[in-house]
Amino acid sequence: MVAKLNTKNTNLRNTCRGFVLIEILMVVGLIGLMAIVATVSFSALWGNLRFKRQAEELVGVFQMAYNAAAESDRRYEVILYQYEQAFIFREFTGYKMLEDALNEEDPTIIEKRFFNEKSMSLYSVQFDYYTQEELNLGLEGQNNYRFLAGKSGWQAGGRIVLLDEDGLPWTIVIHRFARPVELYKGEVDIDLPQDATDVPF
Repeated sequence: MVAKLNTKNTNLRNTCRGFVLIEILMVVGLIGLMAIVATVSFSALWGNLRFKRQAEELVGVFQMAYNAAAESDRRYEVILYQYEQAFIFREFTGYKMLEDALNEEDPTIIEKRFFNEKSMSLYSVQFDYYTQEELNLGLEGQNNYRFLAGKSGWQAGGRIVLLDEDGLPWTIVIHRFARPVELYKGEVDIDLPQDATDVPF
């Protein structure tokens, strides 16, 4: 009888040990899974924060150009280089081809920066042109775009579409007159000027 009880106790202990081992393995597995999910979420969050910071810095450069021009008799421009994935913020001293400006020292350049292509890339630029002459002034080449600010505002408004590291679009909207430069999630349409014949009044 005593031998039977001892055998039962031994079997019970072995069974309990088996359950404890399975429970420990399940807990370790769950902790590992939670750590993987947290790492993926954190890296996505970090990438979004890095993109947002860079996009807001570019918005700040546009706003700085606008404010500096409004408060002085000087004009300022922000030039975007799509092929090189870069921009220049400079005092406007006259129209000239600026293809080599990224590589040369120019005293009119206030800020020159390349985009971090891992977290942000320049996808497209669209202007709200009124005339072909303005189109010629804004476009410096196939991949170079000039936004010029004077005392009365931007010479031309427009939109800049950026892609974050997931390839999702964000839009910077530059308004011609007295509104701040804004950053929107997604691809935002801008109002284009209407021809006089399309206006009913």
